[in-house]
Amino acid sequence: MADNSSIIRYAKTEQTLLQAVINAVPAPIFYKDIDGRYLGCNKAFEEYIGLTRQKLVGRTVFELFSPELARVYAEADQVLLDNNGEQIYEAQVRYADGSLRDVMFHKATFNALTENLSGLVGVILDITERKKVELKYRRLAHTDTVTQIDNRFSFMHNIETAIAQLSEGNRRVALMMIDLDDFKSINDSYGHLQGDRVLAEVARRLKQSVRSIDRVARLGGDEFAVLIQDPVNLPHDLAELANRILEANQQPIALGDKTMLNLRISIGIAVAPDNASDVDGLMHCADLALYRVKESGKNDFHLYEISDEPVEG
Repeated sequence: MADNSSIIRYAKTEQTLLQAVINAVPAPIFYKDIDGRYLGCNKAFEEYIGLTRQKLVGRTVFELFSPELARVYAEADQVLLDNNGEQIYEAQVRYADGSLRDVMFHKATFNALTENLSGLVGVILDITERKKVELKYRRLAHTDTVTQIDNRFSFMHNIETAIAQLSEGNRRVALMMIDLDDFKSINDSYGHLQGDRVLAEVARRLKQSVRSIDRVARLGGDEFAVLIQDPVNLPHDLAELANRILEANQQPIALGDKTMLNLRISIGIAVAPDNASDVDGLMHCADLALYRVKESGKNDFHLYEISDEPVEG
């Protein structure tokens, strides 16, 4: 039977070995008691948050971090300690240089030799770069790469949401379908690179012409759309906006060879629920209004009328 001194030496050796293993792990590791006070950490944790172990041990998150961050950590710790198990969640951590990093916490409770709950241990995984990549691809999925405005996918989602909310009070939304007249000749004469510059400039002018609550999108080719939220004074407001867009795009666009290009655009307008109460119906009405403009000479706007519907016969 081993004497007490042997047991103590073994326990100290095991503790030293455990601390060496923890310090060798490149990910930040920390451990706390059941009152939320730090018991220790590894070197990676010290370097990550910029605090030495001496300044950490015995203190709570409220003594070390901002109230906003401390509240998140403390609430998560309490949930874990109350349920005695494992926990994974995303949060932010103030890095040693003062910047905020996105992290994933992996935590678990641990018991003492008496099998009583003694505290928790946590590992931090930095996911800042992963979040940036996710955000980039999320933006790409919703943004037109040429004009940096909403693409068709994003616009369809916005218009579906807007129409679904029409039942909330006496609300309306208006849709403008916008085409650049004879855009093919621009690509043919100046090349697709200059054509893309024209599209980007039109997008910029459209955004400047509308309110911040309205949405501008490129649906494809030379086709743009504007979603107007809650137009108040119909049809006056829509006519005023359409004229503003026409005037903005009458300004010549300078191309790379100093050629000044004059644009002509056509605008078709429809209103929900006045003209249609669903997405397909609203786009159909706006397209018919746009067709009427192109039929009658272009470079103008037209608000949908029931007479725009083709006559069956």
